[in-house]
Amino acid sequence: MENKKFVPKRFCGCISLRTGTIIIAVLSLLFGLGNVGFSIYLVVEGASEGWVDLVINVATVILAIALIHGIRIKSAKLVMVWVWLMALSIALNITMGIVFIFITASIIAAFILFVMSALQIYFLLVVRSYALTIIHADTLMISNDIPLQNEV
Repeated sequence: MENKKFVPKRFCGCISLRTGTIIIAVLSLLFGLGNVGFSIYLVVEGASEGWVDLVINVATVILAIALIHGIRIKSAKLVMVWVWLMALSIALNITMGIVFIFITASIIAAFILFVMSALQIYFLLVVRSYALTIIHADTLMISNDIPLQNEV
């Protein structure tokens, strides 16, 4: 049986995967920087969760920068690091949504987390698809450079 994967060809139906991935990376960087600012505010105000938020948000900024650099140099490995860590983040968000439903009975907060997770999953698929196009482009170049046995 053939191994089929869901690979979107375009971002939002009309933008190339590379441009869409750049948009996602820039949005991730901007939101990360905004969240870092808010986390610093929490730390200054003395909130205990401020330090945890700050570490997570600084990591998000670093990942966004790595994604932008990976796009710039066409490094599938750097792009896939973002994909795998974002998949972990999505799994944690979904888990938090389930916890919110059962422990706090906050259906609205859980719904917002699930909607945001759905958007993150779409972004993840777009970035992953871009990484796959990089991988397959490299594979095609290698296979064209290697002569067949009959051609030697």
